[in-house]
Amino acid sequence: MTAPTGRLPGHPPRSRPVPTDPAVDALVAALPKVSLHCHLIGAVSPQTVVELAAKHGVRPERGAADLYDHDSYEDLGEFLRVLDVVGSVIRDVEDFHRVTYESLTAGGADHNVVYREIQLSPPGHPGVPYPRILEGVVAGLRDARADTGIEARLVIGINRERSGAEAVELVEQVVEHRIDEVVGIGLDYAEVNGPPGRFVEAYQLAGRAGLGRTAHSESGPPGHIRTLLDELGCSRVDHGYHVVDDPELTARCVAEGVPFNCTPVSSDIGRYSGSGDGTHARIRQMVDAGLRVTIDSDDPPMFGTDPTHDLRVLAHALGYRRDELASFTWNAIDACWLDETGKASLRARAEAMVAATPDAPPPPPSDPTEETPR
Repeated sequence: MTAPTGRLPGHPPRSRPVPTDPAVDALVAALPKVSLHCHLIGAVSPQTVVELAAKHGVRPERGAADLYDHDSYEDLGEFLRVLDVVGSVIRDVEDFHRVTYESLTAGGADHNVVYREIQLSPPGHPGVPYPRILEGVVAGLRDARADTGIEARLVIGINRERSGAEAVELVEQVVEHRIDEVVGIGLDYAEVNGPPGRFVEAYQLAGRAGLGRTAHSESGPPGHIRTLLDELGCSRVDHGYHVVDDPELTARCVAEGVPFNCTPVSSDIGRYSGSGDGTHARIRQMVDAGLRVTIDSDDPPMFGTDPTHDLRVLAHALGYRRDELASFTWNAIDACWLDETGKASLRARAEAMVAATPDAPPPPPSDPTEETPR
């Protein structure tokens, strides 16, 4: 098991401290959260990674305390390398049960996540048959529901760095072993190495099977978003920050109500949702333009975050309070792949939680003479 190489030479830390405000912190902790962009591999705690590595006779070069070097993931290649290391030690049914259960309880329900569509990437677990992965994951999500009430479904991720033929083979497996918990497919890994047009056939197959379709578009140009909508048939977009670089595309996505699943902390570290300065300016642009934005935590422990913290950074950076933060939940309920009965039940539960949550006072007016953080 290879340890992360550490921060890139000459690059300062990207993580920025967030102010502490008890009223704001209590607000974001209490709000209901609907999670549409959280990867299972990226949600594994470092202690669990170390224990699974030991179970399978793999010796990590780092312990749990420094396994994840959050700031080094400004380098996407380094992040994906570490992600592959984590995926490689999740091997048997018990492993998949454990990481799924932990991600939905300590990493979900404990933060008032009431519903999650887990992004599950079979290619990230080399040599493990897809049915074995499903068996463990489904057992974990059912036990988490029984113990906490959290509901979860699965979105199967295609590794875009591999061929279109491999993507078709994976979707064929998904269709062959179709279960109710699997509601859609996604497209992940490095966008520069796998433009979306390569996967039209796989996405068409998924569409004919009635599966929902989404895909990452984090670093690519706005034209990639057009491909997702027009050729892959996606009903929502993961990240998609560069949509605001194209006014015509922005106007189209507003008119069509296309949801964008944004992840403030991880994308800020990676410099995708802005300049990496903690201002989250692109997310503000997207919201102000009228785009339907949802908020999630991507790969929480790997980026030093959690479902509460991603809302917390927006509350402090953008001045959002209860109604603005709750709007991300309403957008996520509308965008999720439950049926209308399931959405109605989820919305009723979330509305009751929001109504019981006292708002925090608005932030003080900004000082016009204060320099913007750089």
